[in-house]
Amino acid sequence: MYAVWIKIDESLPWMELSGTYQSRKEAQKAAKKFLKTIRVKIVRVNVEHKPMKAVVMVKR
Repeated sequence: MYAVWIKIDESLPWMELSGTYQSRKEAQKAAKKFLKTIRVKIVRVNVEHKPMKAVVMVKR
């Protein structure tokens, strides 16, 4: 029995795909089929720069 584990990025953990397969070839086909169905969405993140406020003031 074979299971398929994938790792997308170093910041994400390994993920096991559902299902078990009788042979390594079947597991490879399932992994390739899964990779073809992945949808990727790239979004834009707006960075707002706010001025920093003084928290502590020192008087002499």
